[in-house]
Amino acid sequence: MADPDRLRLLAVVLTDASGQPTASSLAGPSGDRAAIRAHLEAMADAGLLAPLPGADGEPAFRPTPDALVRFGGAAISAPSSVHPEPVDPADHTRMLARITHELSLDHADTLSPETVARFVADSYDLLAARARVRRHLPALTARFAADRLAALVAPVDTRGETDGADGAGAPHPLDVLFVCVHNAGRSQIAAAVLRAAAGARVRVRTAGTVPWSRLDPGVRAELARRGVDQLTEMPRPLTDEVIRASRMVVTLGCGDACPVVPGRQYRDWPIDNPAGRPADEITRIVDDITQRVHGLLDELLRPAG
Repeated sequence: MADPDRLRLLAVVLTDASGQPTASSLAGPSGDRAAIRAHLEAMADAGLLAPLPGADGEPAFRPTPDALVRFGGAAISAPSSVHPEPVDPADHTRMLARITHELSLDHADTLSPETVARFVADSYDLLAARARVRRHLPALTARFAADRLAALVAPVDTRGETDGADGAGAPHPLDVLFVCVHNAGRSQIAAAVLRAAAGARVRVRTAGTVPWSRLDPGVRAELARRGVDQLTEMPRPLTDEVIRASRMVVTLGCGDACPVVPGRQYRDWPIDNPAGRPADEITRIVDDITQRVHGLLDELLRPAG
């Protein structure tokens, strides 16, 4: 990552609205797609990006938790003894203004610029509250705010059917939100397993009531052993609009800290917290969550009536 072009490219990947761009989408009509793909593959080899199947056989690339922590810059649960890295507030103000402008254009038909600005500012504040590395907070804010705004405008059918359609005529995917306390273990396991099993049929989100900065190392090792560690995401705070956008909310040990929104379907899974446990216990917990996730997927995809 000593190559400045590669670092700039990673910043673009971190802020890409799709969350999994391809070399072609990043290059545009006049860019050097081969050079960009070489950079993406090098970052994948370094564990910063995870390659995924893309359209027309071209791989897409999703940032790994390591990329988000090391270069996204927000350590959401930093110890209080760690002093935040100083930044120039004016630089971040300019970057947040650009993010707000771009997201306002993306949502021009559905949201006012004032609403977008409020979500961008709130997303920045949520991430900055516990961040010890602030240099790349705007990049992280762009992704977090984009996710929240997408959830805000997402149509939801609480009857358990996918009767809507987007502009391309495809049915809206089902929405499932997994919530635990730190968003670093149980909810990440459930999300990775469901993404692997359901693919594009189900939209999967995760959140934590008190999110940590990264996945629990033991959990990440077990998910890597199963080949699904690339399907995790940055731990993020729980917000109201994400709950409202989700047809199904699955809580895993967060108790009364998880709010309830009328009209949503809820499941509570009494799962042990894997953080700091021996490898064999983490394996048992992942097996338990995997079995529950497959049962939930069968339920979600079961025809109505």
